[in-house]
This record gives sequence, C-alpha cells and structure tokens, in this order.
Amino acid sequence: MYELTPQRQQQLRAFIAELFVELPRADQRRWAGAYLEGLLTTPGKKTLRRMADILGASPTASQSLHQFVNASPWQWEPVRDRLAHWVSQHATPDSLVLDMAYIPKRGSQSCGVHTRYIPGQGVGSCQLGIAAMLAGRDHIAPVDWALHLPSRWLDDPAARSRARIPDCLTSKTTGQQALDLVDAQDHGLTAALPVVGNFSCAEEITSLVMGLTMRGREFVLAVPATTLVQTERGNTVPAGQLWGRDRSTGWPTPPTMATAAVRLPLPHVISPEYQLMTVRPSSGSRTAQLWLSNVRDRRRMYQLVGRLDDSARLLNHLAGQFGLADFEGRSYRGWHHYVTLVSAAYVWSQTSHMYEPA
Repeated sequence: MYELTPQRQQQLRAFIAELFVELPRADQRRWAGAYLEGLLTTPGKKTLRRMADILGASPTASQSLHQFVNASPWQWEPVRDRLAHWVSQHATPDSLVLDMAYIPKRGSQSCGVHTRYIPGQGVGSCQLGIAAMLAGRDHIAPVDWALHLPSRWLDDPAARSRARIPDCLTSKTTGQQALDLVDAQDHGLTAALPVVGNFSCAEEITSLVMGLTMRGREFVLAVPATTLVQTERGNTVPAGQLWGRDRSTGWPTPPTMATAAVRLPLPHVISPEYQLMTVRPSSGSRTAQLWLSNVRDRRRMYQLVGRLDDSARLLNHLAGQFGLADFEGRSYRGWHHYVTLVSAAYVWSQTSHMYEPA
C-alpha cells in the first residue's frame, strides 16, 4: 500500500483540507482524513477495525469511522466536484469515461443489491455502480458515481426506509443515470470532452446515443452485437451481423478493423448518421468488439476506444487495492460516502507527487 512519509502526510492533510473544505464541522474533516489515510495504508481488506488498528487510533475509532461514513449528513457532491477540478488541474483529461462497476455482495440487505448477469462471471448477486472517470493518454481517475436501484428497492417502502433512500429518487435505467453523470460534469473543465461508455444493454443504447447527440457531445460507446442499426440501404440488422462472418474463424469480415455509416432505427424520425466500428479481439474471445460513435476521425475514435481498457483496469485496481468491494454498510448515503472516499484515496495516490501545498 501507500507509504506516508512525514512530507506526504503534510501534503495529504493539505489535500484533505482542500477537498473537504465544505464539511461544516471540524470533527467531520478530521474523520475524513483518518478514513483516507486508512484506505491508503491498510493492506488487504479495508474493514473499519483493520483501518483503525493501522491508524493506531483509540478503541472507539472504528465506531467513529462507521458513524462518519454511514450516518454523518455530509454532502458528497461538492467533494466530487472538487475532486474533478483537482484531476483537471493536475492532469490533462481528453475524455469522460463511463463504465459499470459490478460489486459482489452476499445477502440481500446492502442498498441496491440484486441478482443479475455479471460479464465474465455469470449470474450473481451484486451492487451495480456507474463510474464517471476523467481519462487521458497516461491517466484515469474516478470523479463521480451513480448507484443503480432496481424497482424492488424503490417500490418497497420498508426497503427504502431501511436503506435511507431519499424520497426524491425515482426509477431510472443505467442509460438515464449515465446521462445524469454527463450533466453533472458539464462545466468549464470537462464540457467539451468526448464521452466514452460501456453499456451492455442493447435496449438502452438508442436513448443514450440520442441523449448525447442532443447535448452536442462527441461519444464512443461500446455496444452489444444485438444493437439494431440501419444500413445505408435502409436495412435494419443487428450490429454484430453487419459485416457477416468468416465461417472458418467466426470473425467479422474484414477480419481486423472496419467502419460503416449507420443510423438508428427510430419511429417517425430520421436518425443522424453515426460510425459503427468493429475490431477483432487480439486473442481469446471469438466475439467481435463493436463501437458506435459520432467521431469522424477513425484514428481518434480508435484512440478513445482504448480508454475502456483503462477503465476496466482501474475498476479492478479500486477493488483490489483501495477497497471498492469492502464497504460493510447498507445505506444509500453510506455507499455514496464510501465510493467518494475510495475515489479520493486513489486520486491522491496517483497525483500527490505533482502537488506542492501552498
């Protein structure tokens, strides 16, 4: 884990003071610092007891950490805004990346937990987080999150009460939540960045594409092979069948990379023209990768595609080294507090060498 020298501890305190400046109470800011230090320095599973032991804190410290992350009424949105500004100031992002974080869970009490297909693992029980990340050629950092809440969590008053889900929250698809994250990052630092996204549900692609088009955003979206597209001849086909397949290999033809101009089949409306790109995987899976985009430069489009590989590695790193999957609380507020702290710890670990406090 991260080694905090006396100089780094001083810099971390300055980072915490800047990031959590809007927390109203001094004890909240103190426990925010303790929690970040615990995430940075505790090896293995990030339980409250283990973090308290590593910090050498009082016997009641684990309870105070629990109170801070689960019950303390601090707002996470201003912290995330400051985190996005921090990343933009200390790096050069060229895209806003949206990806799915499947967080395995046992039991049924953690807010938002449900059974679903988890890519690469099969059917399992998990929370589904949608991560918004600022990415560039040599960096990627999480700056915002949404938690997907299936209808059983929103339609059951008892479940809403136990998880302390705000009354204002209504049912939304992951595509709608993705657009909310785009809108939340629509400020001077990131408004012009293209959106790169990975969504597994073909039924949501059309609404997401049209939402980004209406917002005037460039985008590159990984799409499933079942996504329906309309060819230049007016035929509507699944995207995975656009080029046909080589019977001997199973790859789309041509076998390496190809692009085609397509539209989306919309009722009573003529869709704008988009680019559909297919790339044969370098090894392993026999399934072609497909992306839909309004970026015209194929080289730039392919460069942005690589950001999804970066986001997959980042989410694995957050789970393995920063405790993304270790949250023990069950509330909606606690989950958002926790992923905010995990994001801040990761960003600090990657950018602290660039920072000199005033």
